[in-house]
Amino acid sequence: MAFHPPVHPGFIGALRLLDEFELAYAEAWRLLRPIAARLGIPRPSYSTVRRICIAERERKRRNKDELDRFIGDVLAGKVPYVTVEHKLIGL
Repeated sequence: MAFHPPVHPGFIGALRLLDEFELAYAEAWRLLRPIAARLGIPRPSYSTVRRICIAERERKRRNKDELDRFIGDVLAGKVPYVTVEHKLIGL
């Protein structure tokens, strides 16, 4: 069983922003130094940063797929309200 200590939300927000540039994991990890200094806490480990970046890229890919499907339905004349309502209600 792997143990991952909780990551400060400031680091996660910074990694989401840095991931827009699709940097290498090591470069994103290095760029967290000023944030760690400002927060006064050590930055997360390289493996934690890598895990967060991989999850963020997967989340973006999934959202892009859903948006593409939604736009395709709209352009095909289908009414996608059922899908949107389903996601909002959480059924």
